[in-house]
Amino acid sequence: MASLMEELISTLDAEEKVYRSLLPIEQEKTRAVIAGDLGALQDISNQERELMDQSSALEGKREQISANIATVLGRDPGTITLEQIADALKNQPGDQRSLREVHDRLKTTVKRLQEVNNQNQKLIQESMEMVEYNMNVIRSTRMSSGSSNYSSDASEVAGMAPQHGMFDAKQ
Repeated sequence: MASLMEELISTLDAEEKVYRSLLPIEQEKTRAVIAGDLGALQDISNQERELMDQSSALEGKREQISANIATVLGRDPGTITLEQIADALKNQPGDQRSLREVHDRLKTTVKRLQEVNNQNQKLIQESMEMVEYNMNVIRSTRMSSGSSNYSSDASEVAGMAPQHGMFDAKQ
């Protein structure tokens, strides 16, 4: 059981480090979204993908170790939590303290990461809404372009303006 606990603590520590290294990337993503820097967002997405692959591998390893510990403790491997594992270590205060410390660090890091991700999600949503608004303005301007061309005395509408593309290349 001692080697399983060491492996669990080591895996949780590695998982926390991956999430901690993701924090500055997510903060950079915030700056890129605000600046509208699509190239930087692409690079950030690639970095995120790499770290999430590492995180997924560590999570699978953690789940396997937790299932092994649950079996040793005579508990259901599908429902055991880190808190329950820590509670079962009454006779091993060093392992119990180490597990609780790494678990608390992991929870704190994941909470901070969720906050930054929620902020980024809101910024991206606002950016998408602004793009949609601008597209609607452009569409409505194109559709009504012929109705507001008046002659010099403003009493009658002049002929329709010729329809070119959305932007006039001659300007």
